[in-house]
Amino acid sequence: MKTNRRKFLKLAAVAVVSSLVTLVLVLGASSITARPQQFTGNEDHLITLEKATKYVENFKNFPTAPTIKGGYFSKAAFDKILSQPGCVGIRVYFAKKDDGSQTLVMVGVDSGGNDLTMGPLIDELLPCPPFCGAPSPLNR
Repeated sequence: MKTNRRKFLKLAAVAVVSSLVTLVLVLGASSITARPQQFTGNEDHLITLEKATKYVENFKNFPTAPTIKGGYFSKAAFDKILSQPGCVGIRVYFAKKDDGSQTLVMVGVDSGGNDLTMGPLIDELLPCPPFCGAPSPLNR
């Protein structure tokens, strides 16, 4: 009986903490939305292979329906990947950060279809919402 009560109290505590974290994130996101975001095309989205691998594994282990509509990556981030010798394109992986937020990890691809993991990898997208820009048919 005591064990069931402890489990219930632990579960209730987790639910309360999760609700508070969600509230803080929502309030934080709404305050970001109030300011217009200036995009320069030079934002740095680089991450390490270790972090990219962890984020992709997080998503594989705990896949969830998308909570974002899309995200912004700068031109400079794509240029870094595409300027690698032998790079013919970019592969996108669904990923989830350690905090549970969804993201995309991008890596260059060679003509054999192989990931160029020794080159730059990008993440750190600016998610929509809140960084959606003016309403469009894609972000409604």
